[in-house]
Amino acid sequence: MIDYPRNSQQTIPESSVKIVGLGGAGSNMLDRVALDGIEGAELLSLNTDVRTLNGTVAGEKIQLGRNLTKGLGTGGDPELGEKAILEAEDEIRDSLRDRQIVFVCVGLGGGSGSGAAPVLVRLAREAGAFVVVFATMPFAFEGRRRRTQAEESLNQLAVLSNALVTFDNGRMGELVLPKQGVHEAFSAADRMISDSITAVGRLVLRPGLINVGLDELISALKTTRSRCLFGSGLGRGENRAQSALKAALNSPLLDRGSLLEDATTVLVHICGGDDMTLYEVELLMQGLTKYIPEDAHLLFGAATDQQMKDALSVTIISALPEDRLQAIPFVGEI
Repeated sequence: MIDYPRNSQQTIPESSVKIVGLGGAGSNMLDRVALDGIEGAELLSLNTDVRTLNGTVAGEKIQLGRNLTKGLGTGGDPELGEKAILEAEDEIRDSLRDRQIVFVCVGLGGGSGSGAAPVLVRLAREAGAFVVVFATMPFAFEGRRRRTQAEESLNQLAVLSNALVTFDNGRMGELVLPKQGVHEAFSAADRMISDSITAVGRLVLRPGLINVGLDELISALKTTRSRCLFGSGLGRGENRAQSALKAALNSPLLDRGSLLEDATTVLVHICGGDDMTLYEVELLMQGLTKYIPEDAHLLFGAATDQQMKDALSVTIISALPEDRLQAIPFVGEI
């Protein structure tokens, strides 16, 4: 085992991170994050639907449109969703005050998500937070109207947020076996988003051997009107470094690694237990360099965490302009 130095490093206080679930889909994502046991971050649920709001496990809850919708949903109307969140603007500002990072989980296409998400992101940015949005897009069979509403909201989020991670529900079948049920598919999608949030949280919250901070994260995501590329993988056993890299590259959010071919800046963070070796780090990085351009700016960080035990994780973050994402065809599993 390599003896690593244990110098204390500047990290972001855990109380400065807030995860917000907006609307019904956002609440489901938030509940998954809570179920997976993320540490340190505060959980906030926002919804017009009181029944859904009361059912979430978030420690903090704010009802939207208390006077406007009177505890009911928005009926798929984004204008109503926007008006509803503006009713609770002061409460939300108080909740987001002094937070350095805000993760927003939202499903686009409906009223609460599409109408309220841009307002929420604007409020978080005005509070001085670095805002990362995890947004799901509707299935094709949900109709043109929901898709149009989702895309209009997405365009606003691309401008307002610091980082935008999108997942199209139409690709949910890639996460499960063909014979598995609908519930398993939605659970897999929520779990993938939860893993993404956990990985980014570990990256900026935990002190590292080679530290990665918000400035590096911002650098990796700094392109005009871009979408975030994200992959996170966990490996165990003898070949855990290779397993972790394969799992990260196989993420639908990286299109099986193909999206990294045109990346100009790539952030890589590796985390393992106290038994993580330099050889494993080198092996993983050698495998990753096959997928990124030689002239890409590579930002690297590594950390040890006793809670990882015998596991090793890798997180890959980059960004591409929207027009490049739309031009890339789907690539099968590597």
